[in-house]
Amino acid sequence: MKHTIPELIELAGCGGHVVRSVVAAGEPSQHRQRALADLNAAIPSTDALKVSTASLSALVTTPDFHPGKPVPVGVVADVGNAILPHMIGNDIGCGMRMIVLENATVDDLKPNLDGVLRHKFFQGGRNIALTGSDRHALLREGLPGLFESMKSRRFGLLAAVDLQAAWNDLDRTSDAGVFSSSAIDPGFAHYAAIDNDHRHDAILGTIGGGNHFVEFGVVDRVEDPHFAYNHNVRQGSIVIVVHSGSLDFGQQVGSTTTERLRRVNRTASDWRILSEHQQPDLYHRYVNGQANAVNAAFANRFLIGLTAIAAISECLGRPIAHKLVYDAPHNAIWRSGSIARHRKGACPAGPGEPVILPGSMGDGTWLLRGLGSTDALQSSAHGAGRRLSRQEARAKAVVSPQLRVIGSIDMSDTKVRLRTDLLREVIGRLKEEAPAAYRPIENVVDPMVAAGIVTRVAKIRPLLTIKG
Repeated sequence: MKHTIPELIELAGCGGHVVRSVVAAGEPSQHRQRALADLNAAIPSTDALKVSTASLSALVTTPDFHPGKPVPVGVVADVGNAILPHMIGNDIGCGMRMIVLENATVDDLKPNLDGVLRHKFFQGGRNIALTGSDRHALLREGLPGLFESMKSRRFGLLAAVDLQAAWNDLDRTSDAGVFSSSAIDPGFAHYAAIDNDHRHDAILGTIGGGNHFVEFGVVDRVEDPHFAYNHNVRQGSIVIVVHSGSLDFGQQVGSTTTERLRRVNRTASDWRILSEHQQPDLYHRYVNGQANAVNAAFANRFLIGLTAIAAISECLGRPIAHKLVYDAPHNAIWRSGSIARHRKGACPAGPGEPVILPGSMGDGTWLLRGLGSTDALQSSAHGAGRRLSRQEARAKAVVSPQLRVIGSIDMSDTKVRLRTDLLREVIGRLKEEAPAAYRPIENVVDPMVAAGIVTRVAKIRPLLTIKG
């Protein structure tokens, strides 16, 4: 069934291309114009694409569309016979994971949980032990590769994993937890060197910085009981939401590809276009590298979720049963035939596909159901979207003392309280992610529901947030 959005569609010109948009409620025109100007600079012209034997067949922005360099956030583009690596940047594979805790309540999120979470995530307590074979398998074959590799011997955090349940969860994971690759990027050769020695991993299982987070929340209301029930969500359930990506892996692929493109395309009309026909070797290297990074992101969110569950289990002194709701990237390139669909801060929202859409730390998260809108390129907003830049937020935003935020630094520590410079920086980073820095989440969800892109399933109220 095709869902159209004629009554809410807003058309704009951009580099010779038509942009289709669903705009956030109450969006200031100057904010949208800044974002469109950034998009105009980010999208190659029709003439430049033609010279590279490429084309852009569709360009859409989601309601969380906001300014960004070199590319604004909330953009979906279908490109033929080429890839635009700069559209995705270095945060390759960034996405969301939602887990329901089956035998935990609001009262179980006791104050002493804060210290356990801080130890697990920031003070060397993750205890993630992988062999070289595990690392090779997860980069090449994603979560299925990791599960297959670790079935013989497991240590540390992974020792307690129910492998059968993990395999079953792949049915609730976008792309079954793997982007196809034919090789490991040479830049990851040392990391993925095959051996059977378990070593603690220094990368995977970390949240990352910026707007990445782990959040414990409670399901406040359910609006689609049938869909919610089928995805393990109940009124009053405790939910973990993970927002993270591929960390150093995406950084490696994104930055090295940019350097190579600048070099090989230095005489081209637009060096940012990676043509499948004109640069086949670099094109296929990027395809493999991006797949490796997305696979690392799937594994990273899986391990972050396990770490959060291990923390609350340790705090309560009992095992915590859990089920996956969904996991999906919102910053990657999906290829189908000659078309590469670029999603820059946009969730896949196919027919019946769960969409995890977080707001600010104080605004909670919506679980939505995708309707497969072809006009929206089967895509949804991936969050509330910034309304203040990070610099503006540092100057204007206020951090509510009611927010329960756990970071690498314990601000209640008397020694820390003496470090005014450190406190100033920590508070500045919190202001960058404060609720005032983002749109109200309903301003993004309402127009998408009205436009037939998604329907509401359940709203999660945040209880505590872990920030990198």
